[in-house]
Amino acid sequence: MCGRYSAAGTLDEFAKLIDFIIRIPFFAPRYNIAPRQQAPVIVLENNQPVMKLMRWGLIPSWAKDEGIGDKLINARAETITEKTSFKKPFNFQRCLVVADGFYEWQLSGTKRTPFRFTMKDKSFFCMAGLWERWIKPPARGEFEFNDLDETPPGRVFETFSIITTNANPMVAAVHERMPVILYPDTWQNWIDDRRNGQDVKYLLRPFHAEDMECHRVSPLVNNARNDSPECLIPA
Repeated sequence: MCGRYSAAGTLDEFAKLIDFIIRIPFFAPRYNIAPRQQAPVIVLENNQPVMKLMRWGLIPSWAKDEGIGDKLINARAETITEKTSFKKPFNFQRCLVVADGFYEWQLSGTKRTPFRFTMKDKSFFCMAGLWERWIKPPARGEFEFNDLDETPPGRVFETFSIITTNANPMVAAVHERMPVILYPDTWQNWIDDRRNGQDVKYLLRPFHAEDMECHRVSPLVNNARNDSPECLIPA
């Protein structure tokens, strides 16, 4: 699985890779992004890539409460077309999850040792994601809005999940799964909602290990409250 990642660079660096409209008030470096937190993703709106914040942990549109999102932080590439929660997003609501590294933990008995994986040149990359919009059902006695434009913003949740696949040889030394990392020349195709899921399913494969680097990091990343540059320092 992919349960933590970072996006610690600057927008200037990322903007060299793709043109997009930004709808984030303030882009702050993130060193230890965890489920339920807001994080930058890129979606296609009116044929234009748009960067916006979404909450990590996909909540299906039909869900009765938000708790299901805690179980849907990842979507397995091998079963993505079989799961009710992911079928519609895979066909029509794919996103790019912006990152510059991700963490995996190596188990040895009861000990968990964190490792950080990055591109060899330390550049930003994009993980394959799915997104969904969920409107929180009204509580007993609350007014129910039928029009999304009239629904109070606090009731509308945009959420995402990261797609995972089998680990490449580098990641496999630490963990059996890894996020699907997309090469830049496939980013536009991935978010293009005119292409259904079958058209882009071939992209759901392990990233080449020779283009990546890995190092052990501090146990600071074990705690989601720690979101500082110290999380990135090799241990």
